[in-house]
Formats: sequence, structure tokens, C-alpha cells
Amino acid sequence: MPKTGRCREFNCHAMVIRPLHYCTKHADKEAEYQASRERWNNRTNDTKRYKDYNKHKREYNDVKKEQNTFYHTKQWRSLREVVLRRDNYLCQYCLLHGRIRKGNIVDHIVPVEFDLRGKTDIDNLASCCGKCHYEKTRWERIYYGTGYGNKIKNVISVKNIKDMPDFQKK
Repeated sequence: MPKTGRCREFNCHAMVIRPLHYCTKHADKEAEYQASRERWNNRTNDTKRYKDYNKHKREYNDVKKEQNTFYHTKQWRSLREVVLRRDNYLCQYCLLHGRIRKGNIVDHIVPVEFDLRGKTDIDNLASCCGKCHYEKTRWERIYYGTGYGNKIKNVISVKNIKDMPDFQKK
């Protein structure tokens, strides 16, 4: 059975057999569409094509590559599930300040970039919501010096979430 699809013309519901994209009524637009696809595929700056989703250019050093590899392992997935269940899928930073919010992100309390030994320590993990994770990451960049372009500072690690600032004043 041939692969079929709808005509790409707006409000045209005619079916076409692939690899065509326009019906016989709009066939004059097929060549122009194929030319635009060819231009897109032959772009010289492929990194821009794949990196447009983010305003930061990703440059990974060896430490970042190791971190990224770790987050794709079975060990991390199982640790993450254990922490989410332990915390009842609730944001621990919000709970600390009397707010109840769903937490589906597992965060390292002391960042892995600052202390690599704590990446598999379950006591160094807490579930959090997206807002708290964003704000905590901003705080870590200032306090620990983590993040792209920063230098790690020689500071005391904050190992308890009770000692961290309230990220959201609401």
C-alpha cells in the first residue's frame, strides 16, 4: 500500500501519494517546495540548524561530557525514580516554605560540577519543581561558580536544603 498524505496547500484536503506533497490542482507549487527543502538541507552551518532552540552555544568539556553520559545511564534513572517516590513527587524546596507543588525534576543539592563525589549519593538528591530548579541553578552559579564561563569558587558546600535561600517569595 503506498504512503499517502494531505496536500500541503492551505484548506486543500485532497490526498496525495508520497513522495509528492501537492495534489494535481496545486502541482505548480511542488517544484518550489522541493527547491526550498533542498536549500534547507544544503545549509553549510548545520550547528545553527540544530542549536537554534537555545540561545546558548553548547560547548562540552570532559567534565560536562561525563555528566551528560551519567544522566543517560540506568543507574541515574533508577536513582531518580527512588528519589521521586521517597519525596512523593513533591517539590522539597516549596514544601520547606509551606507551598505544595508537584516536583518531577531530581536535583543535586550540591551540584555535581562542584563536588563530583555526590552524584550518586541519595542524600544529595531532592525532587523539585521547574521554577525552584531554575532559581536554584541561578543561585548555584553565583554561590558555587558553576555554569558555562564561570570558575568554581572555593566555598563551603550547602548540603541541607533548609540552609538554602527561599527561591520563590510567593
